[in-house]
Amino acid sequence: METKHGSPPDLHMPQGTGTLTSDKGRVLGQFEVEGAQYIFVGNLTGFRQSFSIPNADVAYDSADQLHKQPENFEELPVEKDQIELRLKNGVAITGGFDMPFSDSEVKKGTIVGGGGKWLKL
Repeated sequence: METKHGSPPDLHMPQGTGTLTSDKGRVLGQFEVEGAQYIFVGNLTGFRQSFSIPNADVAYDSADQLHKQPENFEELPVEKDQIELRLKNGVAITGGFDMPFSDSEVKKGTIVGGGGKWLKL
């Protein structure tokens, strides 16, 4: 496994793990958080490529942030091999694509936005 370079993770933020997929801008995430199953449904703007992230992480301060009300993403650049989706309430979904994109598929400076909401099973 490769380690990501950049700022060290905040060791105080709890994390859950799961998967994230996107098909033409529709996003679906399935995560296990504190022993419970959560589904994230939403949409991406600015990035219509389909992708799959088999090992996605969700970081949060409190599981209470994973709520049903829709929450928008902060607009962040997407990279060829990974994505970070950060909700305005501080929850972050990150992970590496199972198949990295080419330069033509992800141009430098491609910004993703959108949003979504959580469902607890």
